[in-house]
Amino acid sequence: MIGSTLSVCATLAFLGLGAGALAAPRALADNYGIAIEGPDQIAYLRAVGARDAVIGLMIAAFLARRERGPLAVALALSSLVGASDFALVAAARGRAAPLSLAIHGGGTLGLLVIAALVRAGR
Repeated sequence: MIGSTLSVCATLAFLGLGAGALAAPRALADNYGIAIEGPDQIAYLRAVGARDAVIGLMIAAFLARRERGPLAVALALSSLVGASDFALVAAARGRAAPLSLAIHGGGTLGLLVIAALVRAGR
């Protein structure tokens, strides 16, 4: 089932982003679209990483339990995180961060597609 396979990919992406942001926040700062200038920004990026890791664990839990309905809802709601990240980066950096905007926008759309596939039983 493509929905389950893509859900595993989303889980791994969230867990990878979370681990990376917690372990090496400066390395992921450009991808997130956040400027790192001091300890406050590092703490913020680590918080974002912790959030992503928790989302990954939530998706993994629904996958492991084979709960397709809650999995589809979790994926769809997780897309709101990407959409809010997109809006925050767009407001702060605008067109100066096209890669970050593409990552957040693509992730948002990708999660919605995966949620639809899971909901449809595909």
